[in-house]
Amino acid sequence: MVLEEEGGPLVMRDVPIPLPGPTDATVRVRACAVDRFDIAIRRGIHERATLPHVLGHEIAGDVAAVGSDVTGWQPGDRVATTLYLVCGECRRCVEGRETICESFGGHVGVATWGGYAEYVTMPARNLVALPESIPYPEGAILANAIGTPYHALTARMGLRAHERLIVTGAGGGVGLHAVQLGKLLGAEVLGVDVGEAKLGAIRDMGADHALALDDVTAVVAEWTHGTGVDGVLELVGTATMPTTFSALAKGGRMVIVGSHTGTEWAIDTGAIYRRELEIRGSRNVSVAELAEVVKLVAAGTIRPIIAGTAPLDAAEELQRHVTEGSVIGREVLLP
Repeated sequence: MVLEEEGGPLVMRDVPIPLPGPTDATVRVRACAVDRFDIAIRRGIHERATLPHVLGHEIAGDVAAVGSDVTGWQPGDRVATTLYLVCGECRRCVEGRETICESFGGHVGVATWGGYAEYVTMPARNLVALPESIPYPEGAILANAIGTPYHALTARMGLRAHERLIVTGAGGGVGLHAVQLGKLLGAEVLGVDVGEAKLGAIRDMGADHALALDDVTAVVAEWTHGTGVDGVLELVGTATMPTTFSALAKGGRMVIVGSHTGTEWAIDTGAIYRRELEIRGSRNVSVAELAEVVKLVAAGTIRPIIAGTAPLDAAEELQRHVTEGSVIGREVLLP
């Protein structure tokens, strides 16, 4: 499904099967999830892709071919994938913090053609083995929908057992898995979203509380006996940050994964040092972390939430569902 003009339609085209470079792998795409980032790229928001372009970065499939310098992978291997194009050699990559690679090359599905297609080529370093026990649709969402909150709650927040956590946008594709991970780590979790359908899904994931933003301040005061929560995972942004920041306890940590509701936020900086608060950013997931996510899913400890699947030519419809905010979990294309 090719994007031929910014903001234009996705059009089905026959294109050559991409060939791998020396360090690349060509993957036969079996599943590619649709998310909000795809729509931003389509509209030219934040980042612009060179047109014509193929979107899609949440990909699972089978290795179809490998480059001459690739070892450890062979045709037929089932794989999940990460989307960041990283060098693997800078100090951050060596430290295991490849999500802030100093030679960051962009994203699969932005800097390169993505997974709204039968085949995609990417660096072999982006592949992680996908066991037979995990279906391809679930495999496609492991990196973004589960890996993103895994990295945020473990590496960036350091969430501990018995702490109290707020997750905003908790009824979305990332948020539902963040709730599961928070409970797995032993925390008490309050999920924030809009609409009874999403609040019901948050409760189904085991959240201790599921409520609208307007109710957060009063519930947190009662829940924590006035002390506040230990952690906030911000998946919404400036629309919720004033409320969730105010809900933090002394020593609390806010981790910001995204802000699709604005870019500017007025904050009392004195509150940060007086209360020893921490505000941190978090980006996606490393290959090593994705391998750990695969283990959690294979063991049945975390359940990927798939809202539905559809053929490749339904890409327009699935993007519309994301724009409307009607998807609970992730919808996945099956090229």
